[in-house]
Amino acid sequence: MNDFATARRAMVAVVGVFAALAVGCSAPAAAPPKTTTTGHAHTHNASDHNHPRGKMLMASDGKIAALLTAHLSSKDGNELDVFVEQKGEPHALSAATLTAEAVIGGGERRSLTFACAPANERPVAEPDGMCSHYVATAPWMRSGDVLRVDASLPVGDSRVAMVWRDFEPKKYAHHED
Repeated sequence: MNDFATARRAMVAVVGVFAALAVGCSAPAAAPPKTTTTGHAHTHNASDHNHPRGKMLMASDGKIAALLTAHLSSKDGNELDVFVEQKGEPHALSAATLTAEAVIGGGERRSLTFACAPANERPVAEPDGMCSHYVATAPWMRSGDVLRVDASLPVGDSRVAMVWRDFEPKKYAHHED
């Protein structure tokens, strides 16, 4: 065999290798777009659902969270507490009171007025005239009740609806005697 034939065979082999690589190494398929989720992978709608957090039930619009807990006391009377947060930190509102409505079990309705908790129960650095922790007396509330509580929080120039569904005072009581 002459040198020309050997060189030709080598060239055909090299071209074959490159052709095989080209077929097997075509441009990669486009990767699916990256998505980033923070917190929950769903949108928050106040009338949609709640999340438990220890002895509290959280309602959120995705920016502001409001946590509801119960204080059950045969001595001092029953109360409901609301803690307002933003990004996991207390978020003080400019309202001295919040109004809400509780629906007990099948339909009995009760009005609630939440007032600022005493200063010693709120964050030390909370400015005067601002409040992140509210308390409402609820003498009618029983530990075995199941409540739906609807409130509207003044946040900036608007109001944010908060709804706590299937709130069980005994389950979410931070104090019981």
